[in-house]
Amino acid sequence: MIVFDTLFALLIIYLFIYCIYQLFFFIKANDIEKYFEIHEKTRSIVIERNKICVIIYATAKDKNLDKLLTVLNNQSYPKEYYEVHVAYQKEENDTTPTRDFAIGARIHNIENPDYFSKDKAINLLLNKMLPENKSDAYVFLGANRMVGEKYLENINKSLTKSCVLVGSKISVNEKNQLAKRIKNSIISSYLKYVNRTNSIVRSMFNLPFFIDGDNLVITSDVLEKIGYVALEDKDSELEFSLELASNNIKSIYCPYIITAVDVKNYDFSSPSIKNKFAMFTHYFPLLAFKSNSFKEFMVFLLKPNSLFVLLSFLFLIWLCVYFPNHIAQKLVYVLGIFLFVNFIISINVSKMQLKEIFWLALYPFCLSWQKIKICINNLTMRSIIDSRYEEENINSATINAIVNNGKKDFICKLDLVSEDGMRKVVFREGNRFIVTDSYLRMHDALEDMTYKLKSKGLTLKTCQNCRHFTLCPDGTLDCLNGKCQISQNEILIWNGCQYFNPYPEKKEY
Repeated sequence: MIVFDTLFALLIIYLFIYCIYQLFFFIKANDIEKYFEIHEKTRSIVIERNKICVIIYATAKDKNLDKLLTVLNNQSYPKEYYEVHVAYQKEENDTTPTRDFAIGARIHNIENPDYFSKDKAINLLLNKMLPENKSDAYVFLGANRMVGEKYLENINKSLTKSCVLVGSKISVNEKNQLAKRIKNSIISSYLKYVNRTNSIVRSMFNLPFFIDGDNLVITSDVLEKIGYVALEDKDSELEFSLELASNNIKSIYCPYIITAVDVKNYDFSSPSIKNKFAMFTHYFPLLAFKSNSFKEFMVFLLKPNSLFVLLSFLFLIWLCVYFPNHIAQKLVYVLGIFLFVNFIISINVSKMQLKEIFWLALYPFCLSWQKIKICINNLTMRSIIDSRYEEENINSATINAIVNNGKKDFICKLDLVSEDGMRKVVFREGNRFIVTDSYLRMHDALEDMTYKLKSKGLTLKTCQNCRHFTLCPDGTLDCLNGKCQISQNEILIWNGCQYFNPYPEKKEY
């Protein structure tokens, strides 16, 4: 029982430290109104206008792009002081007209599969723009975000020399469905609570903040010093945040730079525990040589989320009931009182109404459900890769397909997967596995697989990729039928034949 008692003691100590750590922020949060009064006075002063460059990464999935560009084209900030660039992932078989300019923005069509990722595409643009030195600051904005007409004006008012600013986020709901309204109320209450009890307070303490790759402002001198950005996913954003902080560049939260995200696109993901641990072990030996703000940032890295705190406390209560002779029950009761007092103080400083408190109390359950869904999706795809998935859970079919590596043809297997109304394709050949993203149509999933294989120098010889193939719409969303112009036979998009003739190579970006 020594190990058991040790783990219990460590968990108790960890949660007590968390409570004390939070109390410092709650006490400071009482001065939030003064913080805004001071900033409103300084922001009202007429200041120099900076040249701002907005960079957006988008794909064919981002249906909100034109709406976002329209708002950016009608900003209150003078147009001569800003420009908008879109790194657009242009799909090879996309029949829509290629746009070089649209709604006041310059469109950079990325057709080279080597740059089919957010970080690669954005850094490609930065490598061209930075030497020209035309902009004072760069704004990295997500294609699924929405902004107001004073978005750039607020950025300009917030800019200082050599700064990195992380914007604020609010949740909106464009659908009238009950589930969406409930979800939006929960997320909105949570964001308000976190902003007033944590995010704004970190700004008041001038402490680093984890970046948001869809609402980020970096001055040109900082970009020239760092030389790159990493905004691909939550793990990349975590690594980039720590890289900035370790170089004494603080990414400061700014409540005035506001973007909105539709509740259906709200991202519940977070950096993986594995990556957090890897980052902590990487920087821990260097802490003695780092600033106090960076040391605090490493502590902030270990801060638990609300779900972990709730589950940990429930676990301790369970231990009190079933193992009363092996734990200090009084410590658990004191911890419970401490957590409750912390929550009451935080509610007070967050200025939340009664109905918002109700929605906030549901957030851990909402987060649990979202985490379970993410976990189920990951486990499902892992089981597909390992070829151990069950037919009753996933409708799938496995076919043999021909792939050419530039020298010869070889046979591979394609798993055509349908799950919860979405389609995926899994490529299997020997020990190699490649999985596509989820799409509404199998046609799009097969296209994604074609691009992924092409980036590795492989050509997937299916009818869909043949110039002799003609798609025959059958009135359904997931159109799978077509016709071969050589044999005149009706075929499916994943079939292959001796008449395969690929589309001609297009000029790469």
